[in-house]
Amino acid sequence: MFAAIFDGHYGFLAALTFVGLAMGGLAWWTATRKGSPHGLWWLALTATVTGVLGVTSFGGGQASRQCVINHDLAEPFHTAQGLLNLAMFVPVGCFALLALRRPVPAFLGTAALPCLIELSQATIPFVARGCDSADVEMNLLGGLIGLLTAGAFLARRHRLDWSGWAKPAAVAGLAVAIIGTVVFRTLVSSVHYDGTGLSAPGEDQRKAVTQAVQRAFGDRFPVTNVYVQPCLDVQCTNLIFKVGDNGTGTLEWPGQRHLNILLEASSEPGANSFPVAAAAAPRDKDDAYRTAETYMRSHYNWAAGATLHRTEPVGEDAEFGWITSWRFMDNDILMPRMLDVQVNRAGRISQVDVTMGPTELDLPATKISKERAEQLVLEHLRDEAEAGGNPPPDVTVDAFTLKANDRGRGWRPEWIVNSLPPHEEGTESVTTTNWVDALDGTVHISAYPPL
Repeated sequence: MFAAIFDGHYGFLAALTFVGLAMGGLAWWTATRKGSPHGLWWLALTATVTGVLGVTSFGGGQASRQCVINHDLAEPFHTAQGLLNLAMFVPVGCFALLALRRPVPAFLGTAALPCLIELSQATIPFVARGCDSADVEMNLLGGLIGLLTAGAFLARRHRLDWSGWAKPAAVAGLAVAIIGTVVFRTLVSSVHYDGTGLSAPGEDQRKAVTQAVQRAFGDRFPVTNVYVQPCLDVQCTNLIFKVGDNGTGTLEWPGQRHLNILLEASSEPGANSFPVAAAAAPRDKDDAYRTAETYMRSHYNWAAGATLHRTEPVGEDAEFGWITSWRFMDNDILMPRMLDVQVNRAGRISQVDVTMGPTELDLPATKISKERAEQLVLEHLRDEAEAGGNPPPDVTVDAFTLKANDRGRGWRPEWIVNSLPPHEEGTESVTTTNWVDALDGTVHISAYPPL
């Protein structure tokens, strides 16, 4: 990782080394002038901190004002970046205590430095890089290892002043903590993540994926490459997997409430799509619906009781075929249970999307109107843009339906609100979706609860 970041920038590293030694020499001279017998340790500490500040600010760009909060505390121990962050702060903690000989200020300074570095990386232009709680975690651990190593060495020789500068250091540490917290809460938005990588599944997870694929397609396709993938910023986990030669799928875990399998992503039908008995190549959406209905009755016959169904083309001139959606409505509110089946131009199944849940619910009466839901989303988008230092978004919002959702507080009605920016020639507009609680007006960025 180090080589990847600094490859071709050896001039910067040479200059940083020179500056670090110069600053260290100045610290040694100052300490010696003040009668400190630990001038060499001050040289080492200052040079090391200068180097740390230099490498952590190198290659910075525009401030994102975002910071990743990684809930998987074990993950950085398995990455090269995490181990490098740990190793980088071992000498900082060690030299801090060897120079100061006072544990309280040495500890507080070593703990404050990584927090200030990550805060700077989130908020200061040209210094800004990726702010990540995992970096702070490993920096703190490395600094603590250095402090303990130096502390063990000095304690055996009775050369530690345990109470030295303790009170002023504690006051200064508290002030820095308060100011840093205020700045972080004001300027930085947190992006929560349950880990930043894939992990191996358990036997029960493999079995669940196999059963879900077999229900959709029988034994036609082998299931391989099953992994556990955490969601970003929300409480959910997906099992991702490969189906057949080039199909992909996801299964929500542990509830197994949502399954999506894309057998083919091409407009040219191939062998990895699923045949339906007696189905021919569809000429229009009516033919495609009949094929989808035949498949539905064989694999998910509960959808036959849906309140409504609709068939729409996929792609320009239905180049990817047609997708049929079955939906359940109760008192004009969309219920959680849904089924989507895509039929390609050859009359074979290329994608299925299944969401399980109730088809009828006794929900409380809505208190937030469609217009109020749209206004709340606009306010949310403006606040997000302001927090990121961006101009207010120019979007059109549409609260197009009410849907029942359960975020751990029971089933509640929510407005689904789409936001669409103005269309620009030659570009494809991207629709974003928010969910607004129709009882209290809370705006959510996902159908899942936040971390």
